[in-house]
Amino acid sequence: MSDIDQIYRNDNFLKKFQWLKFIIILIDSVFRGISQVMFANNPLSGIIIAIGLAIDNWQLTLYGIFGTTISTLTAHFLNFNYNSIRAGLYGYNGCLTAMAIVYFSLYEFPHIIFSIIIMSIFSTIFFESISKIFVNHLGIPSFTFSFQISSWILLLGAMKYQYVIVNGNILQPTLLTTVNNKTHLSNVSFSDYSSEHILISFFTSISQVYFVDNPYTGVIILIGIALCSKILALFALFGAISGSLTAAFLLKLPAQAIYHGLWGFNTVLTCQALGGMFIVLYGYKIWLLILYGTISTVFVQAAVSSFLSASGMPAFTFPFTFICWIFCLMVPSKDLIPVKLSDCRIPEDHYYRFCLSKFIKNEFKYLNILNIISSSSNEDITNNELLKIEKEFVPILMCTYAYRNDLNKMKILFKKIDHNINLIDFNNRTPLHISASEGYMNICQWLIEKVKIDINIIDNFGSTPLFDGFINGNFNVANYLFLNGGKFPFTKNKELAFYLNAFIYENNIEAVKYLLQLGFNPNETDYDGRYSLHLAVNTENLSIIRYLVEQTSISFDIKDHFNQTPYDYALKLSQPGIANYLNKEKYITIEKNKNIEILIETNSFEQINNEKNISTITLEENLLPYLLSISTTDKLSNFIHEHPDINIFDCIDYDKRSLTHLAAINGQYEVFEYYQQNFNQEDRWNLSPLDYAIINKHNRIVNSMKEKEDLSSTDNNKIEYKDNSIIYLLKKWKKIFLFLTLSASGDVERIESLFNRKYFIQQELYTDYDGRTPMHLAAAYGHMNVIQLLIRLGYNNGINNKDRWGYTPLDIAKQMKFTNIIDQFQQQ
Repeated sequence: MSDIDQIYRNDNFLKKFQWLKFIIILIDSVFRGISQVMFANNPLSGIIIAIGLAIDNWQLTLYGIFGTTISTLTAHFLNFNYNSIRAGLYGYNGCLTAMAIVYFSLYEFPHIIFSIIIMSIFSTIFFESISKIFVNHLGIPSFTFSFQISSWILLLGAMKYQYVIVNGNILQPTLLTTVNNKTHLSNVSFSDYSSEHILISFFTSISQVYFVDNPYTGVIILIGIALCSKILALFALFGAISGSLTAAFLLKLPAQAIYHGLWGFNTVLTCQALGGMFIVLYGYKIWLLILYGTISTVFVQAAVSSFLSASGMPAFTFPFTFICWIFCLMVPSKDLIPVKLSDCRIPEDHYYRFCLSKFIKNEFKYLNILNIISSSSNEDITNNELLKIEKEFVPILMCTYAYRNDLNKMKILFKKIDHNINLIDFNNRTPLHISASEGYMNICQWLIEKVKIDINIIDNFGSTPLFDGFINGNFNVANYLFLNGGKFPFTKNKELAFYLNAFIYENNIEAVKYLLQLGFNPNETDYDGRYSLHLAVNTENLSIIRYLVEQTSISFDIKDHFNQTPYDYALKLSQPGIANYLNKEKYITIEKNKNIEILIETNSFEQINNEKNISTITLEENLLPYLLSISTTDKLSNFIHEHPDINIFDCIDYDKRSLTHLAAINGQYEVFEYYQQNFNQEDRWNLSPLDYAIINKHNRIVNSMKEKEDLSSTDNNKIEYKDNSIIYLLKKWKKIFLFLTLSASGDVERIESLFNRKYFIQQELYTDYDGRTPMHLAAAYGHMNVIQLLIRLGYNNGINNKDRWGYTPLDIAKQMKFTNIIDQFQQQ
């Protein structure tokens, strides 16, 4: 119903025609009411069922639609629960009541209309009243009890009413009698029951739910139910079969009544109700319960029919109602899980909801301990809790499996979930981001080829999986992503242009080819408007110049912030060779070869190292930081005291974030009352909790951490993996880019924090490929606070350093006419 309901609830839907909007919604609700007789909440199912009924008796069908409409309008008039009205829950009793009145009486239009209106209205009022007892206090539905009471009132009163005449051929009040000529068991014979008639009874049992004796109508009703739920249709048929067979071969009830479906329609409804509609279809015991419930329904129907025979009243659907009340009151038990009435949909949804929640609760070991999901592992959950699981826990679990390189668990979980679920966590990251960052080719291939995951989704850090694969040095994974449509995010173009220029400056043509063959545009410029050909010319690297010109779509006319093209710089070189080459190639159009194979091998050392680190961390420890971050302070405190063996602050998630990282992001100051050290712990992006607190402007947390700050080195100033030059260069130039970017933006708090935890050290210049230091950038953008901080921290080497054009930071300040910065430099 949700998709259609969203259309109806849209403020712009028939905004100028509210009366038409109401009529459309009413028609939808009426046909839902007709299908809700068989627990199907679908207007198309109602339409198909109505067509099937009309084939046999169109007048009875119209009266049924009329009764449904009256009862639904009554609910609207009395302002009952709108969602229940929309679901047809106030209509199905009116439908059955109207059809029962017409079926069991002889009087015709217009007298019959008055009775239908009165009793349809009463069925709605009685349904609302009785539900306050059954639903609110007992936690079970009232089923069709309202229809039964309404119909009995009218038919019993017919003995007194002047204008109401019941059909004596159907209702014959007699005294309660007992069959005296019972057959001895030794003489039992089933010759009265033909297989053909028994087969027909299976479908007439279904149609008799609506007082119609027609097997073809039963088939059409099954089709209508199946449109909403195949499980409901299956159990409707199973109920009809088991009910008819029980009546015939176990109790030897009259053959004609069985053929006409009179001993099967109650069992149809019982099987539907117990078969996943109100009890989750989980485990073998529920199947035994359904079978036993079906047999019991026939026994109860026989008893109720005998009891009511004195007044000639039919049992209607009371046997089904009575049995389902008993069974619904019996649960929950260890192996029988009731469906929450507030979130009742169809059996398929209930089964999916329970199985997924059970799996999630088993994987998130501490989920129930922290009471994040209110129900236990053997309870049904609400739809809101299901949405929370699908939106939050499933993506987190999939990302954690990806981090742990556990493809088998990913496949198991994927089979359990709705494949329309977006596997995106709270940072917009997917398992593909994680597997690309870790270099797990097998998981990347499965996610792309089998799951069909969005390969270019951008996370909150501005990264796509391709960027994550590249920046972490996972070369074969990055190449695979690119060949399957992976792209770099445009927000990272300046950073990638910086790395490309750095690779050229380092004279590493392999790294240059690697980046360009992943689809990066060599014409992208850095923060100074300089691009790859500028650097290749300035460094006089003819081999890289030739590669850019002959193998890529390089432009010759891009100017940097000095308004100079690569050719302009080439003219200033001592040797004219490069200038002549560029001048010649500029006017030659050739087909560029863009498909050179990448020959870089996977860094197996790094992947083995990742797996070694993961093996020391349990799944529960990977999941714990997020669970604790969404818990209350009291729950966090209780968890710490109840689990002293777990150091919660050493647990990290799939992006290597601890609880303190998440608390710093969310501004949860209370968490830091339990945490006294190691604020320098870095996540995947080399960010510490203090960095996050500064970025998110949580000043209280920043001040608290500075008071407790551990100034010990994190050893991140040391470049690792020197066995692979590209990884070495990426780590080196990432740090330089960060320092230059922070200086250009004036982020003095971040810079100070990074110096304090020894991420930056005073002895390094951190110059870019043009010899520009953080001092140059701070001077260029007028950030006096950054310059004062760098001087105070002892970063004096950058003051007198000259860039490629011979300018010191003082010269830059003079060019920009920042007099306060000029005075600051002259005092040094």
